[in-house]
Amino acid sequence: MPPYPGEVYVDDATVIDGELLYRMVTAANTKFEGGVAARAGTNAFQDQRAELLRELGVPAVAVSVYLESEMAARGVAVADLVERWGPRYGVVSITAGEARSKGQGIIRWPQEGHPEHGMIFTLQGPSKTRGQSKGLAALTKVVIAPPES
Repeated sequence: MPPYPGEVYVDDATVIDGELLYRMVTAANTKFEGGVAARAGTNAFQDQRAELLRELGVPAVAVSVYLESEMAARGVAVADLVERWGPRYGVVSITAGEARSKGQGIIRWPQEGHPEHGMIFTLQGPSKTRGQSKGLAALTKVVIAPPES
């Protein structure tokens, strides 16, 4: 069993509460209301499966995000994320403070070619609870809607 996220990751205080965190979403993890993308679905904030940790190169479960300040420093626009991920994706945002209000920590986790990458992780327990994932999703704003499938 992998370690609890709060045992291996430390909430990065240099990621200020007002920092926008961008999360990639597809139609499958977006809540549509009246045919319009309204927010992320709960499943957009479920941690990755523990059996993928080695492949992903991370020690504990978390959710990938992109930090606005790191993107701005490198001239990366939100639309660039969609171009990178592909046309079936959209982008939602949540602030670091909103994530923290749901018992989460934020960590910078640069990846090769993507120094703006970070992660949201639960501070207690083995992974986010359904309630935490639902609470995070409810706070999101759609920046670029994914195509409805």
